[in-house]
Amino acid sequence: MSLEFAANPDPDDAALHICGAAELVQAVPYLLGFHPTESLVIVAARHGELLMSARIDLDDVRKPMLPAAIDAALRAGAHELVAIVYTDAPARRWQMPHQDLVGVFLDGCVAAGAAGFLAEIFAVSHGRWFSYRCDSVGCACPPDGLPVDAAPSTFVTAATVRGMVALPSRTDVLALLEPGPDRDLLLPFVAGHENATVQAALDGQAHRSERAVKRAIFAAARAVDQGAGPLPDERVARFGVALTAIEVRDSVWLAIDSGRLDGRELWRDLGRRLPPPYDAAPLFLTGWSAWRHGNGVVAGEAARRALVSDPGYSAAELLVSALAGGVDPTRMPALGASRPRRSDQPGRTTGGRREG
Repeated sequence: MSLEFAANPDPDDAALHICGAAELVQAVPYLLGFHPTESLVIVAARHGELLMSARIDLDDVRKPMLPAAIDAALRAGAHELVAIVYTDAPARRWQMPHQDLVGVFLDGCVAAGAAGFLAEIFAVSHGRWFSYRCDSVGCACPPDGLPVDAAPSTFVTAATVRGMVALPSRTDVLALLEPGPDRDLLLPFVAGHENATVQAALDGQAHRSERAVKRAIFAAARAVDQGAGPLPDERVARFGVALTAIEVRDSVWLAIDSGRLDGRELWRDLGRRLPPPYDAAPLFLTGWSAWRHGNGVVAGEAARRALVSDPGYSAAELLVSALAGGVDPTRMPALGASRPRRSDQPGRTTGGRREG
């Protein structure tokens, strides 16, 4: 089962506004991060401003995911809803596929009090798009639909410049987080850095060591953003051990959340190369950054993998809750100067370090 949300990564950027149905069907893969198949996509807007998108597998439209998606759109402030059915089933103007599922969606809008917000329902099939509402004899739409434009629209051009991509499939997105084959080779480096951390504490140098590794992590993230190659195994292990300390993890988290640091490629690389449970923190940072940039698919998968690696990892659980609730990342205030509050209870330990 799958319900995934995506948000406009920058609602204040006029170039990322969508004009018209033709541009919308071309834009959806960039909003999601991949070309959807056998999916219902709900796009929510307010006064023409894109708010969020939700994708549901067609097999799940009759399940509670649909009410959850509609409810999330309304809570985001939507005044307009557009539904798009992506399918490989043949489509013709008077023989539209999945009419029964469209009916389920319409009933869901009525039940949520959103019937008046429904602007349009489209289908995209084999590179062409159709409207479910083009059923009048006098309609000028061609029977075999309209082609999805091959030439990039203004939105697609702007999205590409800003680093948004539309991968061929959801599977290709998930493959970006697949663990590397040689993660266990880093275990000797990890053990060495764990021992060095303990020794620094015994020598009274823990705070100095922590400040030094924070600076190194920030510098590495910015270098990778600028095109630097992958880090050597020893530095990957050093950063993995450091990020098990919630003080270090939180410093990076706050910098990402406030926009002072990006580093998405570094967090993803660390998450793929580090052995469990050291991959949990970079996977969470990958997910949080992806969520803040509107990529719900990467955010959800990264959080799931973090919890597989380290069950009960509270930061990943927070992200999962935000995703499940359809919280709009563009409207959630930045964590800012308010440091994420930690429980007064002793933290769990991972590799001898406090974790949260």
